[in-house]
Amino acid sequence: MYLPILLLLLGFQAVAELSPQHFEINIGDDSILELMRQIGAAQKSGDHELASQLKEQLNAIRSEPLPADHDQWSVECTASAYVDAEIVAVNDPANPPKEIAWAFSFLDEYWRTDDGEDLPYPGDFDRFKHPDGFRILRVDYDALPAGVRRWREEEMETAEEMDRKLIAVLDGVAFFAPGVVTYLMPLFATADVVSGNSACEDELMDLSNYHDPVQRRTDSARFVFRYGGRSQVGNSIRVQTVAQKEVKHQKANSEKDEL
Repeated sequence: MYLPILLLLLGFQAVAELSPQHFEINIGDDSILELMRQIGAAQKSGDHELASQLKEQLNAIRSEPLPADHDQWSVECTASAYVDAEIVAVNDPANPPKEIAWAFSFLDEYWRTDDGEDLPYPGDFDRFKHPDGFRILRVDYDALPAGVRRWREEEMETAEEMDRKLIAVLDGVAFFAPGVVTYLMPLFATADVVSGNSACEDELMDLSNYHDPVQRRTDSARFVFRYGGRSQVGNSIRVQTVAQKEVKHQKANSEKDEL
């Protein structure tokens, strides 16, 4: 099963603007999620003093002011779509939830390296581990966006074991950690985008525009993705995913305008 002590350094960017706060997790920068993981570990061990100190660090990051140029950026195009799935938490691998018990032996074997070692858990939506445990999403494979299915099929042919094993499929059912939605969010968010209708929207469908630091942000444009919201009733969860391209407008040079 996924190894619950290592944090996979997923390349992702999740932007949440908590007015008036600005909270950004950059692709390749796992410091926020690692801090969340440490807080959870400290609380579980009963070290409330350490947990309090770590929370202060997290709050300090969340309280950082907006970047000086934040008002110069505007949205050029955006795409949004919902992910509907069943979600279960695994606390004891020896006693998996009944909803996925039928597939658990397969999952336990699938989520291992080629050498038989446990793969790291890809994380929850916006943290390493949910209080309920290590959660798994279940959805019919054919119900996944075409871009997600195409990505998986390509990774199965060419990728290293981590990426090609992020989404397990058995009897037409896909299983994956919530962190996979974060990692592939642009592909989920553009589920309803029709290729060729808009050059800007076509760019939203290109995962490299988010995962490649060079393409992700230039002096004049940037690609971001975020969660629009999540709701859960019982084991059914609906997640809104958003991807967008923003462009920067240069401020007029006041000195040149002055006479």
